[in-house]
Amino acid sequence: MSKASDSILRIPIVVAHEKLGLSPNQISVFGFLLGLAAAGLTAAGLLHWGMIALGLSQIVDGVDGGVARRYNLQSKKGRLLEVVFDRLSELAILLALAFAGYATLMMAGLAFLSILLSTAVQPYSHFDPGFKRFIIYFGYAATILFHVPGFQIALGVIFLANLTAFAAGTVIADYRLQTEIDRQAMIRRENERAMGVPPQPDDPPSFLSKLFS
Repeated sequence: MSKASDSILRIPIVVAHEKLGLSPNQISVFGFLLGLAAAGLTAAGLLHWGMIALGLSQIVDGVDGGVARRYNLQSKKGRLLEVVFDRLSELAILLALAFAGYATLMMAGLAFLSILLSTAVQPYSHFDPGFKRFIIYFGYAATILFHVPGFQIALGVIFLANLTAFAAGTVIADYRLQTEIDRQAMIRRENERAMGVPPQPDDPPSFLSKLFS
């Protein structure tokens, strides 16, 4: 997905870095400010402008990662900054939707909690549903075109999708951890066998090892 977005945003990526001299972190800050502006406009009742600002913030969000990859400027600080800004932007727009009456505060809170849970396991599972803000546009379309509580539905989808991602990610992360433990144990036993150390009894296989074997 990142390669596809880099190709689509190639011109903004080049302009941002080569013409304007912006670093990935500076672009991330600009995208974050746009996200806050989107939340402010939405909370003020200017829903259309809020959605436009939200869309622009997502474009900028793609540009910062594209600049980092294209010019080899990736860093741990940059990745952390992007995650923090993304989560804060999402929290702001969810609260704005609740404040403006487009969704309940409870649903906004549940949606954000599920996002935090999936984010917590993502570094270990490398599994992320990846559409946290995109689904909001479907809620916007449903609200405008069909006069239904589209944002409430959208937040429910975000909640269920990220909760599922958290559960699946936890299983994947645990399986990868167990696989690494098993690999290290095999290496240790091979080394002990090479040194003439008597073999120790095998550890019983874990539930996940048996499940995925």
